[in-house]
Amino acid sequence: MNPRKTTTSLLILALFILVPAQLFAAGDRAKAPALVAKTLKGETISLSDLKGSVVVVSFWATWCVPCKKELKILSKYLKAKKDKGFQVIAISMDGPETASEVRSTVKRYRWSMPIIHDKDGSITSVHNPRSAAPYTIFVDRQGRIAHAHEGFSQGDQEKLEGRIDKLLAEKAQ
Repeated sequence: MNPRKTTTSLLILALFILVPAQLFAAGDRAKAPALVAKTLKGETISLSDLKGSVVVVSFWATWCVPCKKELKILSKYLKAKKDKGFQVIAISMDGPETASEVRSTVKRYRWSMPIIHDKDGSITSVHNPRSAAPYTIFVDRQGRIAHAHEGFSQGDQEKLEGRIDKLLAEKAQ
């Protein structure tokens, strides 16, 4: 057997094993579970109604400093990229002990995206069963989950924007 062909074959095989499937085909993405809820303003919002847009769903809590940092950045991106079909839904996971702080936190930070307070945890149990905070789901224009990310730390800002821009560049089907 030719050693050069064997090495090439092994490299190609390793590439398919080691590189995540997400990088190969957007067609392998799973459909996002249904999400229908009332916002703090009393409006009904549905993830399916936003099909055709890139949507970031961010799970947060008033006591979570990284959550507020991420939402500040997402709010900035929303203002800059809304015309390109970008949307954000922020879902508060605050329990009874901090529920009274949700509205004042939203007002203090002047977040303009729809805010849902998941008082009973029914949305979180489906979309974020580990109740991670922050937990961010990136939904493509076809309503499929393109990526999910837990936590937020220094340097994640560039990754967030890169993922958003990549999804915005994808053609709607």
